[in-house]
Amino acid sequence: MRSPIYRVIIEYGYRKKGAVRHYQYKKIDTFVLTNDLELIKKDKYIIEKIMRQTKTKHKELDITFKNIYIEGQYGETNY
Repeated sequence: MRSPIYRVIIEYGYRKKGAVRHYQYKKIDTFVLTNDLELIKKDKYIIEKIMRQTKTKHKELDITFKNIYIEGQYGETNY
């Protein structure tokens, strides 16, 4: 069964776990398989992309989602 692919722009903040300093904010533009905001926040692939994009040596980060904008459906999967 085919499922829809959505393009999303996510604004997020990150800091080292346990740090008291303020969050550093960035954006990521990516594709997801759902338009449910709670599922997007918990998606392990999104978290891994954010970890790669931050280019930090710390493996544990506090990540907060400032804004998630779902741009629209871009197509369907082949499987």
